[in-house]
Amino acid sequence: MVTAASLNRNRIGLFILIAGAILSVSWWLMNATQFSADRSALAVGSSLDIAILIPAFYFLLIRKTEIPKITLLPVTVLSLIVAYQIIPAENHSTLGYVELALFPIEIGVIGYLIYSVRKIVKGMGAKGHSLRDFPEVLKSLLLEKNTRPLLANVVSSEASLFYYTFAGWRKPKALAQNEFSSTKSSNYGLIFGFILFILPVETVVLHILLNSFSPILAWMLTGISIYSLFFVFGDRNALRHRPSNIETNGLQLKTGIRWSVFVPFDQVSQIEYREGDSSEEKFVNLSPFGAGNVVITIKDPIEVSGIYGLKKTTDKLVLSIDQLEEFKAQLPNALN
Repeated sequence: MVTAASLNRNRIGLFILIAGAILSVSWWLMNATQFSADRSALAVGSSLDIAILIPAFYFLLIRKTEIPKITLLPVTVLSLIVAYQIIPAENHSTLGYVELALFPIEIGVIGYLIYSVRKIVKGMGAKGHSLRDFPEVLKSLLLEKNTRPLLANVVSSEASLFYYTFAGWRKPKALAQNEFSSTKSSNYGLIFGFILFILPVETVVLHILLNSFSPILAWMLTGISIYSLFFVFGDRNALRHRPSNIETNGLQLKTGIRWSVFVPFDQVSQIEYREGDSSEEKFVNLSPFGAGNVVITIKDPIEVSGIYGLKKTTDKLVLSIDQLEEFKAQLPNALN
């Protein structure tokens, strides 16, 4: 029986073959000595083939499938980037016109995504949700709208990063008696300050060094650095607003939006108040930075949920707890 998933895989495979053939022919035409006299004319055709024809083929292949149409945007951007690498610099004029034509469309799509996320955020606020549960609530709302799980994980992670970057600067809600932070014991504030200082400097230096060699590569790395800066701010603010807590039947552990796991008390084998030793034991590190100060051994392997839908299975967790004495005091006697 042919399933929708197998059909989607076949269509993606066909697209890769078509795109690969177009890129191979274009690269050959741009580098073959017998076509040197006609390079300018061939560059126009190759530019249109890569920047327009490849995304068009992709759209035709996915338009009647469950593959999200929004994936056309990264395919188009990637096609344009590859075209700049294959077409000689002196023949980039056609790509410039294509980029100029596509820019309003890209801005429109990004604007629509921002509008959609803002609408969801307002709806969440009206229902009493807060900075503490934004990723979980957004993901559940996306799943309620029949969004595919992988896409729901990616969208909720991306939206959460930007949400905490811009909305997470307000003062965090005071910790309840059963809630515990993790930034002080892990020295995350010091690391955050160092990254905030070194990342912009490194970005400027790398951009200047690479710009003479490959302007496209220089801007790509600059874009990655800017995104990394958003990640650092979003991660820092999420850590401030999303504490771990002790519930009646287990531990709800969170590392900002990086990791999240619920550990039932009846699954806890041992709790040790020490650093994790990565050279001697395997564990998932829930500490924002460093080796933590609490090691939890679990009877049966448990699944830890990470950013972008990443999953890890482990029987040992390491975490950082700022209010360590209060944490010990609130655990059930059997665990202490």
